[in-house]
Amino acid sequence: MLNLQSRINGKDDDRHYNETRIAVRDRLIAQEMRDLEARMRGQNVWKLHVPSANKVHEMSLTVTPHEGTYRNGTFRFTITVPTEYNNCPPIVKCLTRIWHPNITEDGAICLSILRQNSLDQFGWRPTRNLLEVVQGLTSLFTDLIDFDDPLNVQAAQMWSHHRCVLGQSGC
Repeated sequence: MLNLQSRINGKDDDRHYNETRIAVRDRLIAQEMRDLEARMRGQNVWKLHVPSANKVHEMSLTVTPHEGTYRNGTFRFTITVPTEYNNCPPIVKCLTRIWHPNITEDGAICLSILRQNSLDQFGWRPTRNLLEVVQGLTSLFTDLIDFDDPLNVQAAQMWSHHRCVLGQSGC
């Protein structure tokens, strides 16, 4: 019997299956990279970089928002695409230390699309792709800050307090 959770955790006795999944993952990434490269040319908010041609499943993303509270900041992320991709979401970590309601100081990220099992309808599904992940990450710095389900509760409380002090909506 297949045990997806064991394979996600790197425990796999079936080497042939693992090699097949790696080949499928790499083909999916190659297809998605063409779309990502085309989208990257038309904007200057994010840049995706694959440091090694031998490891196309390891990427770095730089986000530079041009609006909102985080405008003109530069935020770096690592994106690691697991062997079980597209059945499992990419693993993303923020490398830039930031005070944000949905990002911890250790770089963990709260974003529905990155959740394997999500209570809402926005979690990971096999039909999702890397472009949606990149768009979700860039939106964290503009319109997708979630105060109702923050990962960094202190940052969310501080953010909400300052919005109320400034008389902005949502208080």
